[in-house]
Amino acid sequence: MDQAATSNETSMVLILHRDPGVRTRAVNLLAPRNVICRASAYAGERKLSSLRPDAAVVLLQITAEECRSAAEMITRLRRQSPDIKIIGLVPAGNVVVARAVFRAGAWDCLEEPFDETRLVRAVTEAMRAASPATPVVAAGDGLTPLPGHSAFLDALTGLRGLCRRHGEPLAVMMLDLDRFRDCNDRHSPAFGDQVLRWFAGILESVRRRSDLAVRYQSDRFILALPGSRAPQARQVARRCRKRMCEDPIVHDGEKYEMSVSIGIAESTVGFIETEQQLIRRAQLALDHAKHCRGRRTVVWDELTGTPWPRGDQLHHSAQDVSRWMERVRQQLRCTCVESTRALVAAVEAKDPYTRAHSLTVAAYAETIAKRMKLRPPLLRNIRGAALLHDVGKIGVPDAILTKPARLTPREFDVVKRHPETALDIVGHASFLADERPLILHHHERYDGQGYPAGLAGDRIPLGARVLAMADALDAMFSPRSYKPAYDLDRVRPELVAGAGRQFDPAITETTLKWLDEGIPLSSPAQAAYT
Repeated sequence: MDQAATSNETSMVLILHRDPGVRTRAVNLLAPRNVICRASAYAGERKLSSLRPDAAVVLLQITAEECRSAAEMITRLRRQSPDIKIIGLVPAGNVVVARAVFRAGAWDCLEEPFDETRLVRAVTEAMRAASPATPVVAAGDGLTPLPGHSAFLDALTGLRGLCRRHGEPLAVMMLDLDRFRDCNDRHSPAFGDQVLRWFAGILESVRRRSDLAVRYQSDRFILALPGSRAPQARQVARRCRKRMCEDPIVHDGEKYEMSVSIGIAESTVGFIETEQQLIRRAQLALDHAKHCRGRRTVVWDELTGTPWPRGDQLHHSAQDVSRWMERVRQQLRCTCVESTRALVAAVEAKDPYTRAHSLTVAAYAETIAKRMKLRPPLLRNIRGAALLHDVGKIGVPDAILTKPARLTPREFDVVKRHPETALDIVGHASFLADERPLILHHHERYDGQGYPAGLAGDRIPLGARVLAMADALDAMFSPRSYKPAYDLDRVRPELVAGAGRQFDPAITETTLKWLDEGIPLSSPAQAAYT
């Protein structure tokens, strides 16, 4: 077995390939970048099933013949070791294999013979995602070794971005120690501090390397679990309670019993909400757990349809009424957004060439907006509008939407009505008020020759101008029935020619700089396979 290094194997890359020349080439590329590598001939299921848990990234050769068995093994491996990121090395031009690998849970797919720059970039991003919390956990909150509230918000934004980019969910757990006030009132504040440090250690012992644990407020903690859904978060909650029983805190020589209430909210791919709204859903689930006398775990989805509390309404406090009303508003918002996203998915399902188009456009638009240093509220509006921008195409006949040739002028007139149709669909949602102008005007051109209103220059909302660029990028990078996917050498002159005509010159300049540095997404074509 070839080996580039033997120490610090917590960030190891395992290279499984039959060709020793390919293995050597990959090691020579990665080792100079302080990446620890092990390389071995791929021995099918036996090799995958014996993977060591310290492998952060696996480069795996997958041929057309072994596609099904490899996909099944990838699925099982991801269930057993969610932290491991698998990058498939697949035959060039074989979309069937690539799609199967992505669906099985692979992080990325590279065609063979692989491009050296893309291989390094894919491995670097995968390793960063395998330990995404590392850059932000720099210092404790002053009492525990965990970071505090502000650090968590920055980290959560990054984690959600990674999960959205790679089609993974993210679960947030809010934990509250039951009867914590008794620790201070009946004993001492010093004992209360001891309890907080003890519980911080409990969370550190049950979390994965990729999870982020923080002390949020007083005796409330949050655990962010990238790549996890609510059932996996429940398992972590059970491990946490088990660990609390196995390693209890001791006071005056005796075991001091502590319990915890937990609320869980899940952020799925494509769902439109801010980090604060996600945290608030977890908090509402936690409040319900506390209201039910604690010692339990409540998932946000379980609150759907929860009736008004029994008893005389006059006996309920204003706080109870306010909490119940907010929960109802959040549920209505979630239902409305999920319904709208379902329409977008229905549109994209009609045409295999535009599948997951909105997710890719959202990733591009968010990156461009961040590089322009736009304000966070506008950035969130751009992301939300990008996810919904094509919902109006639900009103375009399938014969036009999936036509394998260029459209006639009359057919194009039908397509041009989709921004206004989108406005009719999302117009009833008051919480999408800021996104509506961006959705309506994302096909305007900087020279005023766009649609539906023929706006020009700065009259076009800034977010719509960013969205127009992201939409055009995905159209160029993706194959269509009437054209192949463009490479970077073809895209760059298209953008230069469109500056001041189709695109905002400032946005074009920002985008060109980004492209020159290399698109920081695992693969522009990945969305087409998932």
